[in-house]
Amino acid sequence: MEYRIKEVLSNGFSLGNIKKEIEIKDNIKILSKEKEKELFSNSVLKSLNEINLLKEKEKDLYEYLCVQELMINDPLLKKSVFKLIDEGKSAKDAISISMDYVIDNLALSNSNYLKERVEDIKDVVSRLIMNLSNKKNKEKKKPFILYTNNLKPSYIINNHENILGVIAKNGGITSHSTIICKNYNIPYVIADIEFKEDDLCYIDTRKNIIIINPSLDIMEEYIKEKNEETKYTMKAIDHKGYKFLANVQSNNDLKYVLEYDFDGVGLYRTEFIFMNSNRAYTFLEQYEIYKEAITLMDKKSICFRTFDIGDDKEISYLKANKKGIDNYINNKELFETQIKALLEANIHDNISIMFPMIESNYEFNYLRDWLIDIAKKYNYKIPKIGMMLETKLALENINEFKNVDFISIGTNDLTFELYNIEREKVKEIDNIKILDDLLNKIKIVIDYCNKYNIELSICGEIAGIKDIALKLYEIGIKALSVSPSNIKSLNQSYTEFINK
Repeated sequence: MEYRIKEVLSNGFSLGNIKKEIEIKDNIKILSKEKEKELFSNSVLKSLNEINLLKEKEKDLYEYLCVQELMINDPLLKKSVFKLIDEGKSAKDAISISMDYVIDNLALSNSNYLKERVEDIKDVVSRLIMNLSNKKNKEKKKPFILYTNNLKPSYIINNHENILGVIAKNGGITSHSTIICKNYNIPYVIADIEFKEDDLCYIDTRKNIIIINPSLDIMEEYIKEKNEETKYTMKAIDHKGYKFLANVQSNNDLKYVLEYDFDGVGLYRTEFIFMNSNRAYTFLEQYEIYKEAITLMDKKSICFRTFDIGDDKEISYLKANKKGIDNYINNKELFETQIKALLEANIHDNISIMFPMIESNYEFNYLRDWLIDIAKKYNYKIPKIGMMLETKLALENINEFKNVDFISIGTNDLTFELYNIEREKVKEIDNIKILDDLLNKIKIVIDYCNKYNIELSICGEIAGIKDIALKLYEIGIKALSVSPSNIKSLNQSYTEFINK
């Protein structure tokens, strides 16, 4: 049985048996108040010891673990738990009740970022409750695909060596669980599907599918692809004359760009920065984020897309009717603040700025002139200015775009406009006629860019699919921008291309 993935949080493909997350059940009789308080105090000590060990071992999670440490050490938590125990509650119930107030308030927030911090607090609760007893949240050694309602960061940390993939009913792109899964290269997806324990399950984020009890052909193909994948390391191979670029949405992702030796960032989705708050970021706050990114990348190129909101991405404090130029006109102050912060942060002169959802040359020139006016007003150097080609109108009128320094083809939105293929299904263009037609249209853009010396890249999800990436190379694309975890696919497609 084949199902659609609702949302991909960490890329990859995997095959294994489903295991449901073990829940700690508590049927223990309430002990004396002194014993319950002692259980809580011992749990705090155990939890802090665990965190200190993890801080040494998991350097990338240091900040998250420090936050957990502060929560557990909070004297107000101890005061609340002890008060509830005095009222007759067990230590377990006292911990849950004490944290529920904070959780309920965060859940009401308009900020996706704050809502996703709910899972961090639940993770603290889970750790403390687990340490009330000697039970350990550790799974069997046999590898498995985890199926859970909400993935807790501590669970993935404790069991990552055995987890082949994660399917959850809930989760968010900025959650610590997502960051951890990316760190361990574990596919992590959101899907509204019911599984039975030990169901054989195949996850493939490249095609956006989950298959329960896959056919023998699919399993054989999986084994073949996995064997092929092991030939390549998580590092870019030599690719002279071509560019391996990465799509990122936070500074945290940049460590993979550097670790895997990408040439630069082809798409930095800045709207995810704004989605992390329930208010507009100030100039200084944005400047610090962009400067950190630029400093990390050193001399490597980094292309920032101005905030792209509307449709699938909503920000509570911004006026958004639809994607495109209207979002900048309606949010003039934030747009100008973002441009100014980006230009101020351009200390290595290695950035470019890209506008999304452009439909006409007039729209591009309007935004380009706006950016140039800001640069001149504050005496900033003008960077390369480009556009995402992701609308049917822009494609049809490609010959009008004379002032672009570069074009990045965003195939996710473009395929929807051209063929009504929804974003979540764009990664599985299995219709040969549609794919051939798309490639023919891209070839027109390639010829135009070659004629006028305009830099061109593909930054849609299909760039990370080996067979399609190979076809893109064959028609003349020389720069692909993919999720960092797709580096092996990029290596494979490039190797097949040059060996043909």
